[in-house]
Amino acid sequence: MIDRTYKKRKTGTLKEAQSALVQMCGGPAAAAEFCRVTSTTLFNYTDDSATNSSKNMPVDIVTELETHAEFPAVTEYLADQSGYIMYRVDFTDRKSQLHIDIIETGEEVSKLFRDWAQFIADGVIDKSEARKLLKINQDVVRTLMRMRSDLISQIDDPDIPDGTP
Repeated sequence: MIDRTYKKRKTGTLKEAQSALVQMCGGPAAAAEFCRVTSTTLFNYTDDSATNSSKNMPVDIVTELETHAEFPAVTEYLADQSGYIMYRVDFTDRKSQLHIDIIETGEEVSKLFRDWAQFIADGVIDKSEARKLLKINQDVVRTLMRMRSDLISQIDDPDIPDGTP
């Protein structure tokens, strides 16, 4: 039997992100268990018909559902629309390891440049090579974000730079 609850939508729409979020939570009925609205209301948020095209999830509903989803689909969409990229960095039960992060950053950047030079030697980076470079690039960014967090934790008020080293 075909599930016709969700329509195929143009990739990259807010409705698509809301729909993906509800689906990750098990559909409207299951998702309603995690938030303050009914399954019908959740369905309306994901429906792009003329009647519901302007209805979008309030932030508190998005927040509740994203805590139960595989990834924050709506937040990721909004970040992308604002020109930002999201990376998941796990900071739980982690003591500052700045020296390790610096070493890892150097290793990852070295690997990125080494592979870049190898892959570009023929003048073209194919899809497989691009995937490998993207994975290394993401590892560099994650390590840098951990380092950033470690540095911020050592500053009294990170919003007010005092200019001292």
